[in-house]
Amino acid sequence: MTQPRPRRGNNVFEQTIAQLLRAIRLGQYLVGDKLPAERELAADLGVSRATLRQALAELHTAGIVEVRRGRYGGTFVTALPSAEADAGVDPADLRDALAFRRILECAAARITAERELGPEERSRLRTAEAACAAERDSTGAEHFRALDSRFHLCIAELTGIPSLVRAAAATRDRVNAYLDRIPFIHTNITHACAQHHRLMEAILAGDPDTAEVLAAQHADGTEELLRGFLEDRDQTDT
Repeated sequence: MTQPRPRRGNNVFEQTIAQLLRAIRLGQYLVGDKLPAERELAADLGVSRATLRQALAELHTAGIVEVRRGRYGGTFVTALPSAEADAGVDPADLRDALAFRRILECAAARITAERELGPEERSRLRTAEAACAAERDSTGAEHFRALDSRFHLCIAELTGIPSLVRAAAATRDRVNAYLDRIPFIHTNITHACAQHHRLMEAILAGDPDTAEVLAAQHADGTEELLRGFLEDRDQTDT
């Protein structure tokens, strides 16, 4: 396997999925191939076996691998990763949307953490975060992404900069359009909700440095999944 990317922040799970997807897309593991033993594969990826199991479970749910029992069992590649929509992806547009989202959300987190938020503003942020957390185990992709967008747009609104809010909304719409084209990764949603909570706490504590770092880590997790599912496909098809 190619050398894994350096691990960034708290997104090891998302990075593990992306690395496995890239290996399959690049032909390191073909459809029908058996993946290396769990211990070997975890070492190749530089992750714990628990993280690897989580990643493989989500790829199983997405129909990309399957686990076979018995003497000749193991984890086998059953399909190439593919987006749910057939239209091509413009890698440059994807990178642009992700980069601009990261800039905007990091700036919004920092600016909002630097402000002296009033009781109503603090309540709005808590309500938006709680809505995501309450729905994470029962909602579908479309509903969760709406709640996720509401949380991040709430942070943008609390900057008090209307132009930033408009840009954040437009960019969030672009990113969500790409998210709608990949499988719904439930473990990623659990991670996202945990990151939302830490980000909210940093903002409410008036800690702009931590808020900016957490916003960047959160954006990086989305980037890993989207580029793993979408970008490599177009590069290998050309």
